[in-house]
Amino acid sequence: MNPAHAHARTRGSTLWELATVLAVAAVLAALAVPDFARLRASAGVASGADQLLGALHFARSRAILVGVPTVVCLSPDGVRCVGRGAARASAWIVFENTRAEFTPVRDPAEPILRSYRLERPIEVRASRGAVTFWPTPRAGMTSTFEFCSTAARVAPRAVIVSQTGRPRLRIGAPRGGTACH
Repeated sequence: MNPAHAHARTRGSTLWELATVLAVAAVLAALAVPDFARLRASAGVASGADQLLGALHFARSRAILVGVPTVVCLSPDGVRCVGRGAARASAWIVFENTRAEFTPVRDPAEPILRSYRLERPIEVRASRGAVTFWPTPRAGMTSTFEFCSTAARVAPRAVIVSQTGRPRLRIGAPRGGTACH
């Protein structure tokens, strides 16, 4: 055998070797896709809960500092609130309640201070769709905002607003119960 031919033969790989490498890569990618989807959904739940927690802190401090009632409400479209009572949505808004209404309805003249939209498959559910922060010390509204995902095995998170208006974060399902039902 000519040494020049032997050297040329060792530089490349065969079609069978390439097919084997591609098959192994395809199997590894197929195994990683469900874990990647769950990781992405878990990050979305955590991010949404953290964003709402920040919005609640912002609204509470703004109401006190500026002297105008400030509302955080779930929103179907990033412009209006979902209404009274228990609700679910994929967005929320923070707005000035300049008319100081007790019902969480945003008038077109009331400015939206912040808004946030969740990515699918993340959803937020609340025991009360809106929380109003007043500029005077008084009893506030309580609510629990549950962040859930349709992806399997993603731990829920909740932002709980106490009677004094202080929000806190809970990771996982509530004690003795199930979240996201």
